[in-house]
Amino acid sequence: MHKLAPTSLYRLQTLAQTGARFYQMSAFLRRLEVLGLVVTTGRTDPGTKSAEYQITDAGRIELQERFGSSSTPSVEG
Repeated sequence: MHKLAPTSLYRLQTLAQTGARFYQMSAFLRRLEVLGLVVTTGRTDPGTKSAEYQITDAGRIELQERFGSSSTPSVEG
């Protein structure tokens, strides 16, 4: 397990539950990206200066280790 801020854990949980979402770049997202827990999809929204992120398998494993298997429902899409 990685040491993650509550904001980072919240973003991971949100991505696991809802699928890919747009976020503005922040230190929290950058750390998740460096750790390989999220990746950008390549889609951007220039109007809000945000990029679309999705959780990786490593991110799902991180949540399962912390909260159990019920914390990361599968999102098909």
